[in-house]
Amino acid sequence: MKNFYSNGLKFECKNCTACCCLEGGVVMLSQKDLSRLASHFNQTEEEFIKGNCQFLQNDDDKKYYLCLLDKADTAQCIFWDKGCTCYEARPTQCRTYPFWTKIMSDEKSWNEEKNFCPGINECRLISAQEIEKNLSEYKENRSLIICIDENEF
Repeated sequence: MKNFYSNGLKFECKNCTACCCLEGGVVMLSQKDLSRLASHFNQTEEEFIKGNCQFLQNDDDKKYYLCLLDKADTAQCIFWDKGCTCYEARPTQCRTYPFWTKIMSDEKSWNEEKNFCPGINECRLISAQEIEKNLSEYKENRSLIICIDENEF
């Protein structure tokens, strides 16, 4: 079956902050993300977690997931300051957006994301191969998110 994106899709980040400063948005971290970010800021993983992370509970499965903090009293990512201050080391969830499973499930979902992200269907053509690479990285990372059981918290 041919994917709706087999000829590629247009996307270019507009630095609008919609995805980085979303009320209720959460950036979950894998071990790979944690290592990359800690190294970027010349910190141990423990130091990075203490200053930049929190464990948030998912009501569905009663597990706690390691997530980035928001800035105090805002919905902004802790690393947003007129741009991403950790862009080179940003989490996989950030680096693969908007090529996430749910958004890429069908053309309708992709086009609906345009209501949220002004970069959808704009500017640079992203090849189907690059889309597949991002989707694969996103899926793999989702399975490696750091979590602890409720009774360990």
